[in-house]
This record gives sequence, C-alpha cells and structure tokens, in this order.
Amino acid sequence: MKYLVFLFLSIIGLTAFAQVKVGNNPSEIDINSLLELESSNKVFVLNKMNNSEMNAIKPLQGALVYNSDENCLFIFQGTIWKSLCDSYNVAVTTSTTAPLGNNSGDIWIDNSNPKELISIWNGSKWVPINSNPNRGKGLPTAQTNLNPLAGDIYVDETSGDIFSFNGTSWLNNSEHSKYTAANGIVKTDENSFELGGALTKETTLETNATNTLAIKGLEKTIDANANEIVVVNKNTGVLQKMQASNLLREEEIVVIAEEGQSQFSPPYPIANPKQIDVYRNGVRINFTVVNNTTIELEPEAICYKNDKVRIVQFY
Repeated sequence: MKYLVFLFLSIIGLTAFAQVKVGNNPSEIDINSLLELESSNKVFVLNKMNNSEMNAIKPLQGALVYNSDENCLFIFQGTIWKSLCDSYNVAVTTSTTAPLGNNSGDIWIDNSNPKELISIWNGSKWVPINSNPNRGKGLPTAQTNLNPLAGDIYVDETSGDIFSFNGTSWLNNSEHSKYTAANGIVKTDENSFELGGALTKETTLETNATNTLAIKGLEKTIDANANEIVVVNKNTGVLQKMQASNLLREEEIVVIAEEGQSQFSPPYPIANPKQIDVYRNGVRINFTVVNNTTIELEPEAICYKNDKVRIVQFY
C-alpha cells in the first residue's frame, strides 16, 4: 500500500514539471519551452470575445483574447486591454468613458458622442482631434448630415472659404471675409481697401501744424464758372462748396458830392479796409475808416460840389 502511494505521488510530481508538445514531433521540444505547438496544417485558436465581453473581465496580466469586434488580438496589461494590431503599441479604445492607464499616443473613440469624437492621450490628458475639416461645394448651411459641434471646421470647395461652428451658427473665417468696408472705404476683389464710396456717418479729420492734410496732383482750370470751390466754415470746420464766381464779389456805388463833403458810406459794413477802393472823378484816392459804416477821404481830396465819388467794395 505504501508503495502505491509513493508511486502515485511520484507520477504527480513528474507531471507538474513536465514539458508538453502538441502536434508534430511530440518527442522534440526545446528545453526552455513549457508548451509547444507544431503543425503544418492545423492552428492554435484563441477564445473569442466582443468588446463588451472582453472589457467585462479583469484577468491575469498577459492574458490574450481575440476581439471579434476589432478583429484583432488584445493583451491585458494589468489595468486595460491593449490591441496588438496598433502600430508602436498604440492602444485604440472604443467606449463611452475614457480609458485608464494610458500611454502617450493612445486613441479613444467616444461612441457616446453623436460624431464618435476621437481623442488622443498627450501624456496628461485626452485631446479631441475631430475628423475636421468637413468639406463640400457651397455653404455649410446648405449641406446635410454635418451634425456640427462647437469648434467644427468646414471648407467650401467652391470659394475656398473656411467656416467654423460656434455652437449655434457657422462663421466665415476666411481672410477676405473677416472685414467689411464702409464710410468712404471700399474693399476690392483683390482683398484690399481703397478710398471711395459714400460717407455713412459724420466724419472728422483732425489736423494740426505738424500733421497737415494735402491733396496733390489736382487738375488746373481757368473756367471759374464751370467749377466750385471748397471752403471751410469758420465756426464748425465743415467743408462746404461755393461757386468760384461767388468767391470774390464787388459792389459799386456812385455818390454826387456836396461842397466840402469828406465822409461817405460804402455799400456794406466794413470788414476789411483793403476790400474798398474809392475814386473821385475817376482818380483813386486814399481814405481812413471812421467806423464800420463810414469812411473819410484824405484831407487833400475834400470834394467840391457835384464831384463824382465812386466807391467799389469787394465782399
């Protein structure tokens, strides 16, 4: 009886430390192999699971499974399953929640998002990398099935314009659409701005002794009746126009003098003595201003009865 017990225990011990070869050449096995499979017409098939089944279990580290949803082998690294199909050992996870235990470059596809938002692990956080830009011919509002999210980008292949979605509407972000021109400025087809067009509001150009305003290259004209002159209102500074013929007007009166008369009144109140010329019997004579309505002839020019005094006033 003791002999049988010893033999049974010996067999169990040998089995526990045995190497196993399955398939061809069962007697040939590498000294470092625990299990070898060899066949030229048969294969080893791992157990198959879908994503839900695979993610529901937490096996020993190093466990292998064939993921039937991803059509790839996955290995369990102690905290997460990682695909062996990913280049450079990058894990691609499709789930409604962000995976844990990530390495830089890992990819997470959030299938709870209507657009299956794709994010990449940058070493400290997930960074969304939407499959943008969307593109099409015509405005984004004319497209169907875009289902935009805030931050989405769209390129109009017809115009080349770039649009971004702000969560409510599409905004045109192209350089030539960023700015509009108004109030005397126009935008050309070449995306430049030029002077021209109507003023849409009261506009002031402020100058001083240093920052002056000049217009060069104006055409010359000698026809005063065909042109108008720009003048500045002294009270408001507003530019105004007037007929050139009105710029300097004159009024003339002729007075028949009394004996010894020396004072006369010009046609208008005197603003500037230089705007008045006085002639006695056709000879120009000097005068002084008594007040804004009266002039006095020089002493040598005191009139005799019936002298003709002509007063010419410019205004």
